Amino acid sequence: MPQRTEVAPPVRSSPGEPAKTGPRGTKIGGRSAKRVLMTLVVALLFSAAVIATVVYIVNSEAYQSTDDAFIDGHIIPVSAKVAGRVQSVYIRDNQMVTGGQSAVELDPRDFGAATRQKMAAMQSSEAQAAAAQAAVQQAIAHVKTEQATVESDEATAAADAAQNEKAQSDFQRYQDLYKTRVVAPQDLDLYRAAAKSAKATVDAANKKVLSDEAQVNEARAEVAAYQGLVESVTAQIHEADANLATAKLNQSYTEIVAPENGWVTQKSVEPGEYVQAGQTMFALVPQNVWVTANFKEDQIRRMRAGQEVEIEIDALHGKKFRGHVDSIQAGSGARFSLLPPQNATGNYVKVVQRVPVKILFDEPINSESDLPLGPGESVVPTVRVSSVDYSPVAVGITTIVLVAGVAFIMRRGLGSKGAAARMND
Repeated sequence: MPQRTEVAPPVRSSPGEPAKTGPRGTKIGGRSAKRVLMTLVVALLFSAAVIATVVYIVNSEAYQSTDDAFIDGHIIPVSAKVAGRVQSVYIRDNQMVTGGQSAVELDPRDFGAATRQKMAAMQSSEAQAAAAQAAVQQAIAHVKTEQATVESDEATAAADAAQNEKAQSDFQRYQDLYKTRVVAPQDLDLYRAAAKSAKATVDAANKKVLSDEAQVNEARAEVAAYQGLVESVTAQIHEADANLATAKLNQSYTEIVAPENGWVTQKSVEPGEYVQAGQTMFALVPQNVWVTANFKEDQIRRMRAGQEVEIEIDALHGKKFRGHVDSIQAGSGARFSLLPPQNATGNYVKVVQRVPVKILFDEPINSESDLPLGPGESVVPTVRVSSVDYSPVAVGITTIVLVAGVAFIMRRGLGSKGAAARMND
């Protein structure tokens, strides 16, 4: 008859003793430790995956980023205001200059000669004005003299008129007396001659007054003429002064200076070259730059002016700078292109449009490196469109709860499998 084999019950190992084995040589204590360790590892990995997924989803809603973004800024073309031959060039390509620094100098000799010529014309006009003013004063003095003569002659005429009136009265009285044969004929003749003489004297005095008044009017006309000459010469002085100011201004234009701080680019002028007025000699890129980021239209839904931006610059190996949203363009970039799209056709494919967003730096970027940063260089801006803050305590508690929960579930599952295995044994 076959012999029956008794199976010994599992013996638990006391603390500090090596694990005991059953009849089949299985290490009971080692198996339990491995199960617990595996449970903890799986729980940690699962919890980390869940937290990472939640953080990724939240971040994807809280931040918007694009690589279709570039540094932008003003490019100032510096040109000559007057034509002339280049005498000196004080700048070179890609040089940093300050506002007011001399960049190019034209030959100033022609402009200096023009300035001196206008100065001479100005002085000549001033001399003419002084002479005309003196003539006006002389004419005014002549008017006063003639007016005094008129007044004197009028007084004389008045006296002569009184004498004439007396002579005429005497002649009339003697004539009446002669009719009554009271006076002799020779007396009447004497008074007749006196009356005629007085009448002639009055007429001469009146004519003299009229002549003097004519002289006064003539003197006044001379005053008016000289005053007109003064006004004309004064206008010439103003014109000469304007011409002199223009000549001095043109002479000052022979020195071309940098309008503000920036980098010299596209220098196209050399000494000895003749330049025309308006010809561009170089371009200046100022230090004041910003970022133009072309976000998709579904990315700007919660984007507002003033939101924080983290800007990563490719040229500086990904160095990040702080900034903020300044403004959002009212319209897509395609609408303002040279050839805007025409969608009134039969075959239409909807394309997500991009909207330019202007982003300003909160800190200077060109002071961080000797490498000048200017328009056209690539950046990656990340806009924080909502305020999401992660508390370390909350993250820690969430991790502990997830780990404990997963460990409990897996422990229950492993415990059920172990009991089933023992029953099978």
